[in-house]
Amino acid sequence: RAAWIIPIHGDIEKPVLAFIRRETAKARAAGAAWIIYDIDTFGGRVDTALQISSFIGSITDARTVAWVRGGPDSMGVSWSAGALIAFSCKEIYMANGTSMGAAAPVTMSTDGQAQGAGEKTVSAVRSQMAAIAEKNGHPPLLALAMVDYDVEVWEVELNGEMQLMPKDEIERLEARAPGALTRVKLVSAEGKLLALTAGEALRFGLTRGLADNTESLLSVLGAAGTPIETRISTSDMIVSFLSSSVIQTLLILIALVCLY
Repeated sequence: RAAWIIPIHGDIEKPVLAFIRRETAKARAAGAAWIIYDIDTFGGRVDTALQISSFIGSITDARTVAWVRGGPDSMGVSWSAGALIAFSCKEIYMANGTSMGAAAPVTMSTDGQAQGAGEKTVSAVRSQMAAIAEKNGHPPLLALAMVDYDVEVWEVELNGEMQLMPKDEIERLEARAPGALTRVKLVSAEGKLLALTAGEALRFGLTRGLADNTESLLSVLGAAGTPIETRISTSDMIVSFLSSSVIQTLLILIALVCLY
């Protein structure tokens, strides 16, 4: 049973969802033991990311793996919607020099500028990120800090063990039992969104390991044989291009001019 590698590159738009569903169906029909999602994106549509996340989370007949690939042809990031998709996989691996996080939802203003989404949207995404992390054994606190500006996370030493803890819980423990814990490192400051390097993600237990190339990833997974790497076809790229928000806006303007 081979491993399949499915790329999730560029903006997360509706055509990406269709591509992932189609290629994943092929992998499952072929009896793939591992379905590796090669993630390299700054983010995209929240609704599409949630649909992709839900779809990946429903897979039970194969091990789902998120891999943030590095290298000269990669941006080396899994930000925003990409982080949400990564958390939906059972295992996460990252290449050295890559990063993940900054998943707060944003909306576009009338002048085309990105701005923070309302509390209702943030609360919904925050809850979903934490639920997905909890389901797949990823640290929920890190998921919350990637979405919510109000979450402050520290690495502390408690009873001789290093662990992550939110600011409010630390303050309660310090008030109840002074000296019981030691603040070691501020991981995510209040007012900031958490983004982790590959090394930090490994240290805090978000990733299972580091993999700089396909061979090292397959080795750490224990996958034998040659992987099947799918490619984004020309038709997929054309559909993605025509479906982008910029092109859709341009087409609407052209249609209005023609109508006039």
